[in-house]
Amino acid sequence: MINKFLYFLVWLISSINLSILYFILYPIFIIFNYIFRYRKKIVNQNIQNSLTLINHKKRKEVVKGFYRYFFNLLIEILKMASVKKEFYHNRIKVINSEVLENYRLENKTIILMMGHHNNWEWASQIVSIVAKQDFVGVYKKLSNKSFDKLMLNIRSRFGVILVEMKDSLNYIFNNKDCKIIGLASDQNPNVNSKTYWTEFFNQQVPYSTGAEKIARKMNYPVLFCNMSKVSNGYYCIEFEILEDDPQNSKDGDITNKFIKRLEEKIIEEPNSYLWSHNRWKHKK
Repeated sequence: MINKFLYFLVWLISSINLSILYFILYPIFIIFNYIFRYRKKIVNQNIQNSLTLINHKKRKEVVKGFYRYFFNLLIEILKMASVKKEFYHNRIKVINSEVLENYRLENKTIILMMGHHNNWEWASQIVSIVAKQDFVGVYKKLSNKSFDKLMLNIRSRFGVILVEMKDSLNYIFNNKDCKIIGLASDQNPNVNSKTYWTEFFNQQVPYSTGAEKIARKMNYPVLFCNMSKVSNGYYCIEFEILEDDPQNSKDGDITNKFIKRLEEKIIEEPNSYLWSHNRWKHKK
């Protein structure tokens, strides 16, 4: 009953025009953030330690820009509960969807890697809509059961097949159908003696090599989802090939190619990365 009420409430709010939602809710967000200062220390520390090539004034501008981006992201995710397919077609321009189709015609499953940059939630929706093959989104379960179920309902509205992270390897290895496997690959992995460590913005971090392991074992080509912001609520996407022949790549190559490309993208649009995520909390 609570889940149904929660979903109806979210759907009702999300039915409001996106521009009006921005206008109505932004003052509330500003007041809330001023009082609680959401992860202010983590945001400032991450930006200061990562964007070392810009001065203090510009880093402060990135902090300010991040909070505006974060507000927009929350509203855009909320909006997902009620929109139709046309909404995504109108809001996201996919520059080279033929890349996905070419792999489908070759009956090749591909891995699509993306970071928590711009709106990865919308990216999965438009890929699922424009691609003729299935789109499998690997997700991390939320601790709150009601919100987890809500997000599952929202994310799967247009055919996204959602697989929990802990079940993803079993699903992928046992399902040989041609598909697109979507991975937000910059999350913190479990840290143990076998953890892969590498540099991300000149800082040692543990990195998940799940995408690379799958790609090399199954010889699945790996693509980078380059999502750029055009204006508030409008994006464009271009697919870039990171590795077309994974079985002949060296250990760590795919992971490091992804990290390098993600770094370049963040530097290009620094406001639009999830700086509130405690990505650098683990120390080697």
